Amino acid sequence: MSETQTDFPIYSTMTLIDVVPNLKASQSFLLDGFFKRELLSTTAEVAIDIDVGKRRMAPFCSPLHEGKLVETRAIQTKTFKPPYIKDKRIPDMHKPVMRAIGEQIGGNQMTPRQRYDANIALEIKDQLDMLQRRQEWMAAQCLVNGYLVIKGNGFPETIINFNRSSELNIVLSGTDMWDDPNSTANPTKEIRDLVIRTLNVSGAQVTDLIFTKSAYDAFIKHQDVQQIFLNSAIRNNNDANVHLGPQAAAGAMMMGYWGTYRVWMYNDWYVDDDNVERPMIPDGLVIGVSEDELRGIRAYGVIMDGNVGYQSVAYVPKMWVPDDPALLHIMLQSAPLVFPARIDASFVVHVAQGYENG
Repeated sequence: MSETQTDFPIYSTMTLIDVVPNLKASQSFLLDGFFKRELLSTTAEVAIDIDVGKRRMAPFCSPLHEGKLVETRAIQTKTFKPPYIKDKRIPDMHKPVMRAIGEQIGGNQMTPRQRYDANIALEIKDQLDMLQRRQEWMAAQCLVNGYLVIKGNGFPETIINFNRSSELNIVLSGTDMWDDPNSTANPTKEIRDLVIRTLNVSGAQVTDLIFTKSAYDAFIKHQDVQQIFLNSAIRNNNDANVHLGPQAAAGAMMMGYWGTYRVWMYNDWYVDDDNVERPMIPDGLVIGVSEDELRGIRAYGVIMDGNVGYQSVAYVPKMWVPDDPALLHIMLQSAPLVFPARIDASFVVHVAQGYENG
C-alpha cells in the first residue's frame, strides 16, 4: 500500500527541538574552550555586569580618627543587541521517492516516510552546523580584533567594539618578525612580556597560547626556543614539551606545554559572503587567553516569532507548508552574540607573514 501525503507529517517546533540533542554537532574549539557560559535573554537585547574595580588597598587610619569613606567596587553594565539569524530552506521534494546516498540498491530500502524523516534531520543538522560555525567565527573575531563587524540582509553594518587595550594588540614588522630572514626577535621574551602586560592590564593570568601555522613554524625554529626545549629534555622535566614534527588537524591540536601554558595550533576555515574560503584566525598570529578570566559568553536574544511563543532559547527550528506552492519549508531562527566580558584577558600579536588562506 503506497504512502499518502498525510504520512509525511508537519512536525511541531517542540518535536523538532526534541530531535536536536540526538544530532551530532560540529566541534568548535574557541567556543567550547573559552566561551562556555550561556546567557538567554527575555528581550531582543542582552546585558552583562562587569566588575571594573582597581587594585585598591585598604586605607591606613588612626584609631582616634574617623574612618575614611571607601567607595564600593565599580560595576559597569554593558548592553548588546544580538544579530538575528533566519536559515530558511525548501528541501528537495523528490528525495522522499529517491534512493538516498549510500542506500542499498534493492532490498532493505528505507520507506519514503523513513527517508522523509532522515532528510528533515539532515537539514536541521546542517542548519545547526552553520549556526555553530557562525558562532565560532564570532569567537575568533573577538579574540583577533577585539570587536565584531556584523552585516546582513536588512541588518546595516554594525561594529560591536569590546575595547581591548591597544597595549594588547601588537603588530610586529621588519626584522622584529619571527620569520624574517634577518630576524632579531626573541619569541620567548616577547610572549613573556605580553603575558605580564595582560596580567598588569586586566589581572588575568594567561593559560593558553593559540598559534597559527606560520607563527608556530617560526616559533619552534627559533634558536632560543629550541635551546629551551633542549634544556628541558636534558633536565628530564616538562617545563617545555611541545611537538616539533609536522602535524595538522581540523580545529585545534594541542602541541604540548610551555611552562604553565597550554600550546595549541589552530586550523579552521569558513566561507565568506563572497564565497571565498578564509581562515578563522588569519595566519601569522599568536593569541594568548585566560580560560577563566576571559569570561566568554554565548548570549541569545529572544526569538522574535509569535508563532513559537517568543521563546528565550538558543535557537528554534520550525517547519510548515504554505498553500501555494505547497512546498515544505524548514527554518532555524536564532539571535546569537558571542562576546568576552573581559576582553583584556587576552592578547594578540602578529609575528609572521603567513598565508592569506591559512
